[in-house]
Amino acid sequence: MAMVLAIAGYLLLAIGTWVELAWSLVNTLGPTAVIVVAARRLPRNARVAWYLLALGILANGAAVVPNTIVYDVLGSEAYPTVADAFYLLFYPAVLTSIGLMIRRWPPQLIRPAVLDAATITSGIGVLAWVYAIEPALGDPEYSLAGQLVRVAYPVGDLLLIFLALILVRSGGASGARRAVRWGLAPPWLATGLITFLAGDLVWLLIGSRTVPDWATRGIDTLYFAAFVILGYGVRHATATDEQRANAIMRPPGIPLMSMLLLALLMAPAVLILQMSHGAFQHGLAIATGSTIMSVLVVTRLTVLLRFAERQTAQVRDLARRDELTGLSNRRAWTDELPRVLERARQTGLPVSVCMVDLDHFKMFNDTHGHQAGDRLLKEAAAAWLGQVRQSDVLARYGGEEFIVLLPDTGLETACTIMQRLRQVTPAAQTFSAGAAAWDRTETSEELIARADAALYQAKHTGRDKIVAAGLAEDAATSDAPS
Repeated sequence: MAMVLAIAGYLLLAIGTWVELAWSLVNTLGPTAVIVVAARRLPRNARVAWYLLALGILANGAAVVPNTIVYDVLGSEAYPTVADAFYLLFYPAVLTSIGLMIRRWPPQLIRPAVLDAATITSGIGVLAWVYAIEPALGDPEYSLAGQLVRVAYPVGDLLLIFLALILVRSGGASGARRAVRWGLAPPWLATGLITFLAGDLVWLLIGSRTVPDWATRGIDTLYFAAFVILGYGVRHATATDEQRANAIMRPPGIPLMSMLLLALLMAPAVLILQMSHGAFQHGLAIATGSTIMSVLVVTRLTVLLRFAERQTAQVRDLARRDELTGLSNRRAWTDELPRVLERARQTGLPVSVCMVDLDHFKMFNDTHGHQAGDRLLKEAAAAWLGQVRQSDVLARYGGEEFIVLLPDTGLETACTIMQRLRQVTPAAQTFSAGAAAWDRTETSEELIARADAALYQAKHTGRDKIVAAGLAEDAATSDAPS
């Protein structure tokens, strides 16, 4: 709030060269001091980036001192001057600063953002070359040093646009709406860069025309506002790093696709405009820009396809995984059973299926609560999973009911495996189980039905036992050897 008042005072009340100079320094030193002081609470490896940002702000704002001395005190018309060195220092300092911040973000977040930003910046770069950079390089009114300095400003602005687009694009990550709402660093940094670029754009449009003092101060306020916004980002730097550690980039939406399309159309638009005036002069620049953008778009599509493949695989895995226990769900188990039976038909090896039901689970839930019941299911699933083989499939069939598919396993071995599961059941709980071996003629449904019938026989004859379908009841009771 203090800096907002200071900027407003500079715009409305500054009178005289030296007052404006002093007020400009106040508007520069304020954000610089805030960044330096606030950055000290960050981890040591995160401070350098913010110190560099403070250096860039300080250099750019302090350029008013040599600028005033050269032009107002000495009355010189030289170009460039030492003031340009201060102005231009802003670009490498800020580029290095934000580059260090971006390097700490996860690759899955930064790569798509870089490709999108590079594509859009390339389109803008075609315009910058045709209407700003190339004319500056060929202007005979300036010396070679003057031409290079004039070119350095739009080149620096292009790099700032590139960084701003990365920061804006990274706002498409999961949780980024919350980042914008609560003022996390990248949205503030992007806003600061865009505000600074707005000031440069106004100066570019003005060109060499003379403007009144109040208009100059109005443009200066854009830069001062940019310094304040950039400085405010340090307040949320740590929260942003933590939030982005597990961020997932969303696929591009309509606004981004529109920006990419507009960038791709910039080169042909310049071509059409020049041909309509009969003065086609920048064929190499237009061809180079179009080629770069085409390569970037193809690369981006490749990244997007890989992202879609990973998302599809994750969705497929989630659709086949029980959310509570992490085991295969009923759908996955049902898909696997016919494949195992077909392989057994070809090899002649046995296959067994076991249905498992926790005893008195409803009573356990009513006594200990649903959270304890969920915990029992998860712990039981984890304990049982450690007792089955890698080739076996343990799945949650529904509620407190589980099912086990045991390839290459006869009925007696299946009952032995069930005994091992009984011994590790947590919380002193018991279960009833029914086991059935495939008779090589029945369908999957019929095999499951026999195991289910054996399970109900175990439950109706006292629980806490294993019953084998098709055998005498005492052939595989709870006292079977383990």
